[in-house]
Amino acid sequence: MKKMFTRLTGWMVCLLPLAGFAETRDLLRGAALAEFREVAQWRGVSEVSAVAEKCEFELKGEGKILVNSTTKDKTLPYLMTKEEFGDVKIELEFMVPKGSNAGVYVMGRYEIQILDSFGKEKVGSGDLGGLYSRHDKGRPQGRQNYEGTPPKVNAAKAPGEWQTMEIVFRAPRFEESGKKRKDAIFEKVLVNGQLVQENVATTGHTQSAPFEGDAKSGPIAIQGDHGPIAIRSYKVTPLEDGEPARLAELDAYWKEVSRAVKEGDFAAYQGTCHPKGVLVAGGKKACYPLAQALNRWKTEFTDTKAGDIEASVDFRFSHRYGDTQTAHESGVFLYTQRKKNAAPIEEYIAFESLLVKEDGKWLAIMEYQIKAVTKEEWDKIQP
Repeated sequence: MKKMFTRLTGWMVCLLPLAGFAETRDLLRGAALAEFREVAQWRGVSEVSAVAEKCEFELKGEGKILVNSTTKDKTLPYLMTKEEFGDVKIELEFMVPKGSNAGVYVMGRYEIQILDSFGKEKVGSGDLGGLYSRHDKGRPQGRQNYEGTPPKVNAAKAPGEWQTMEIVFRAPRFEESGKKRKDAIFEKVLVNGQLVQENVATTGHTQSAPFEGDAKSGPIAIQGDHGPIAIRSYKVTPLEDGEPARLAELDAYWKEVSRAVKEGDFAAYQGTCHPKGVLVAGGKKACYPLAQALNRWKTEFTDTKAGDIEASVDFRFSHRYGDTQTAHESGVFLYTQRKKNAAPIEEYIAFESLLVKEDGKWLAIMEYQIKAVTKEEWDKIQP
């Protein structure tokens, strides 16, 4: 079958005549088309050195691309961007024929599945919108496939219909030593406007990924070896690192805790705690509802507000992990209390706090006061 090439703004395209995609070709044929580099096949891992110049494509904002194989059994290498991305938003319109299978590999490592899943009552990680599973031959038989997250709902349209997908992705984070401290996270995935994934992490590359291991950035790849797929619009938007904004929100949270303690504002302090929060007292080897502790501390807030005592609390953090909805904060806090005509009493407490974000507000759901420590331990942590 003779190959045909079509030119589309800013994109490389491999277009082969294929029954069932006539509508797609007709839709794109009438578009105003500009110069672009032609590509005869998709770029594959084994052919990177030989065909990278021909088969990588520039990705500059919005564009159109149409990629097909002749049959479902036709194996083509993956189509892959020349540019690399970390935190990113991907939007595409795609169409698959009946029984076809493809996927979007963010950073060339983490796959959101594209599949004809129309009409399925029960869906798994291999269905449309699923975060595909990982694979390890060293695991016991029957457990070699692991992780993977099915879509929350089956949002698939019938084969032959145009469908939409939106992916909001956060790349893994690394310490200066290169050690990974945070897994890759799909903040959300929408299929045809329906939420199918939300704040789902993957500990490493999924099956059949062009690249293995983790990295700070990587290309976006479209799977080409499991059947035909048509894509008529594709938009990629690099996202700013959300970590500074998240930490700024948490800094404001701890500043409010400090203010409430200093001013004896019990209601405000109570408002920083989750109603179902838990306090773990390491020194006492006890665990009880945070509300119970609040009732015990209320007298001190009342005395502070009345001016009978002075109180303050300051925080220094050794580790701050989390995502847009959760936070694990650990370090040392300094609680100072001074009664009238008495010397101040300082307590240095190693602590961990778990926080969740509900209705746009951070709340402590667990406070673990591990043990009393020395001022030297406090001084070791940078303010």
